Amino acid sequence: MLQRLALVLAMSLTLASCAENECTFHSQCGPSSFCRSGRCGQECTAAFDCDPGELCSEIGQCVPRDAGPIDAGPPPRDAFVPPVDAFVPPVDAFVPRDAFVPRDASVPARDAGRDAFVAPEEDAGIAPDDAGTDAGSVIDAGPPGPLSPSTYTYRRIPVGGLRDAHAVAFHPDGSYALVLERNEGAHVYDWASETAVRVDLRAGGRTVYLDALAFAPDGSGAWIVGYERVGTADTGVVIWLDDERWRAGDGVASFSRLPASASGERFSGVALPRAASGGPAGDGRPVILSQSGSSPYIARLRELDPATGMFSGLFVARATSAGCDDLAFADNEFGGWGIVLACGVNGADAPYYTQVAGVGEWRAGPVSLGNVSRAAGHPSGAYALIVNWSSRYLHRFEAGAFRPTGTSPAVGISGIYDISLSPDGRVGLIVGRALGSPLRGSVFEYRHDLWSASEITDVSIEGFAAAPYLATSNTYLNDSAFRPGCDGGLIVGGRSDFSSSVGLLIEHQRHEGVRCR
Repeated sequence: MLQRLALVLAMSLTLASCAENECTFHSQCGPSSFCRSGRCGQECTAAFDCDPGELCSEIGQCVPRDAGPIDAGPPPRDAFVPPVDAFVPPVDAFVPRDAFVPRDASVPARDAGRDAFVAPEEDAGIAPDDAGTDAGSVIDAGPPGPLSPSTYTYRRIPVGGLRDAHAVAFHPDGSYALVLERNEGAHVYDWASETAVRVDLRAGGRTVYLDALAFAPDGSGAWIVGYERVGTADTGVVIWLDDERWRAGDGVASFSRLPASASGERFSGVALPRAASGGPAGDGRPVILSQSGSSPYIARLRELDPATGMFSGLFVARATSAGCDDLAFADNEFGGWGIVLACGVNGADAPYYTQVAGVGEWRAGPVSLGNVSRAAGHPSGAYALIVNWSSRYLHRFEAGAFRPTGTSPAVGISGIYDISLSPDGRVGLIVGRALGSPLRGSVFEYRHDLWSASEITDVSIEGFAAAPYLATSNTYLNDSAFRPGCDGGLIVGGRSDFSSSVGLLIEHQRHEGVRCR
């Protein structure tokens, strides 16, 4: 009996020891153990076989609770999309927001490998663990944001006919905001009168899918990017809102299609460089992101000439292991411009493009980012923040590399989707899916350079299921924007199913700052 107890004790000590040891092969671990990500782990038949904080996977292995398979794509969006043909990869963003739709069925594992066309030495790597928050940054990002957490109030704005709203941005003078529905329509919201005018952006009866927008810094107008189906192919489109014509009362005629277009592509993002760097062309022109293909996808970056409405200047492309939804400017280690991509459709990728001494180069992001959805560059250019929606982390990219992903703060419970920063970069809002009981609209405040879970505070919308919000668990907050000159602005979102689409336009106000009204 004593011998048997000794044997059991010895095996237990072996397992406990190997769980902490590094490994390359299963044989290097003890009995009932396996090698995962360079560490020995325990096999299991049920959750009680595993340590606290672990669960028993479908293949009988104890794994961390947040180490499951990468979800299949960003939060589902719109029910009114025709089937996508075999040439174009399915995009999960346009599936009805059904809580029972499986999203993990056919997604490659988190360690499925990086871009097949990237040499190992191109990896952007990860900044050292002991590097300070601003270590290596050439650009001074300024003092931290407010030292104390803020409080916010919210108010739903009544807008007739608003469908599930996907993006929002303010004119530089703050007089109005442009709100994009997921497809077909845009609303111009006048701040003073609190009224909105809807404009149908379809051409030739074709449905147009609207992905992103950006106002020109001089206020002359705004670029809207998206795509439409022409024949059997997706075609990227750029729509220009002419500010002068809109103020003159030209209505729908103020919106026009630009010559910049691309068959077989979906334009999914647009970003402007910070004024000091000027971006690739040196004159501050916008850069448009497109995606196409599948396994691998192809991401393209093109500069748009504002004077001609045509692509001119930078044009680079790269194969990615996931579809790319967003981009942000973030300076490299020498203080020069660079662009980081957020690619989280059917996988995970976040490459970075920059130029060093005039020579362009792509750098691969770490494979441990998870599904990323939206990115926001700090106005200083010193860093960018990227949302991981599948595991709720807020990643940080600065000085040409990602901060260690193991230090990325977790935000909320689940379902975060977007981050938007104020024009001065002092604060930002992270928004996502409605959660909890009672239901709350997910909103979190980020304060500049206070990049930790304890400093990112929950400022969610209470009573979200009640009037005037009438939200459900399938309601998402998709984007936010701060009005220039004050500490408030707008949040947009909504929900869609097979029979209806309901949009939300919500005004937010930070109490500790400058009031907007």
